[in-house]
Amino acid sequence: MSKSLWLTPEEVMIRKKRKKVIIYAISVTGTVVLSALVTILANGI
Repeated sequence: MSKSLWLTPEEVMIRKKRKKVIIYAISVTGTVVLSALVTILANGI
């Protein structure tokens, strides 16, 4: 059986919020890295 079946609704909400924050942080970090890379390449040419 899946471990998630044993979670309470509160724990499910906490995990969903944590996942949303992690995805947001990864997207912001990725955007910063990508824009820095584009800037470096544009200045190099």
